[in-house]
Amino acid sequence: MKESTLISVIMATYNHADFVKQAIESVLSQQGVDFEFLITDDGSVDQTRDVVAAIKDKRIQFFPNEKNRGACIVTNELIERCSGEFIALINSDDYWLGKDKLAYQVQIMRDNPNVGACFGQVRYIDKDGCDIEKSSHHHGHIFEQKNRPKSAWLRHFFDLGNCICHPTILIRKKCYEMVGMYDTRLRQLPDFDMWVRLLKVYDIYVSDRDMIAFRHLPGENASSSTPANSRRLLNEFYFILDNFFDGMSQDLLIEGFNDLLHINNPPDDLHMDIEQALLFFGENRWSSHIYNLIGLKKIHFLLGSPKHRQILINHYEIDDRVFYSMAEEAGAFDLISPTNILSRVKTLSLIAEIKQRSLKHVPSFLRPILSIILK
Repeated sequence: MKESTLISVIMATYNHADFVKQAIESVLSQQGVDFEFLITDDGSVDQTRDVVAAIKDKRIQFFPNEKNRGACIVTNELIERCSGEFIALINSDDYWLGKDKLAYQVQIMRDNPNVGACFGQVRYIDKDGCDIEKSSHHHGHIFEQKNRPKSAWLRHFFDLGNCICHPTILIRKKCYEMVGMYDTRLRQLPDFDMWVRLLKVYDIYVSDRDMIAFRHLPGENASSSTPANSRRLLNEFYFILDNFFDGMSQDLLIEGFNDLLHINNPPDDLHMDIEQALLFFGENRWSSHIYNLIGLKKIHFLLGSPKHRQILINHYEIDDRVFYSMAEEAGAFDLISPTNILSRVKTLSLIAEIKQRSLKHVPSFLRPILSIILK
């Protein structure tokens, strides 16, 4: 049986030979806490493994792999190896700020036993380690969030998406045991999916302290706004939204979404199923096509359930004919429909009109992503 430690720090490395030493040193410099440092190389083809192997410290456990399998897979494996009460994660191209980063977060967790995970702020840097102004970065000030109850965080995530900096995390290991590991099917948003699941059980805390130098490598970071990443992000957002309310207690849903419910305090699970489906038809969503498609799918399914159908008709006045109208008005496929009025616009005007419509209700941090897709 492994000897227990206070904190397990985990890092998956991949082709970051120029940066990984600084990342490791920022962890080894932490003071005032006991920790182990677990590193897995995910099949790097540069000198990353050599750089890591050359650093000798009894706290480091290094697991080099020959084959690249993906960050989520190796991160989950590292979590399973952890013996710490808490787990901290760092990316191999970033580095932590301050020698008391871990001690500071542990104290927050000790003072707030209801908090499952603690996060912080970032300082953006470029490839050479020079500071990048937040106002010039496409994420900008997105991580500067006020603390909220679980229900308010879930509402914020439902309406606007992710706004938490993953590599600033300190999380209780039992959180992963309770809500599960990262979904290896997701590449762009596995952390967002984790926060949605986590907040159905635990509170989170976001500090206003800068905790990490977050390196921006255009075209190289998994979060870079490339066309491939952007398309994948939208698809993954669809998958996460589709299951957003799974496992959410009625109390949490009512507290976070009460202003949007058609019936206050839905009396049973059947009404709750319908209320959840109708939440996807809110106005002014940043990507209404995704929300509309999910909502239509859910109402279509519920109309096929005899028990739900009767409630839909009697309590919500939604029958087949109303569903026809919902399908007409929702416009889940407006941008590709051959009958859409856009198809009668000349090519250049069409492109401009699509961009204008698509970007109208998009949060500022997502506009660069959609601009690339629609370029």
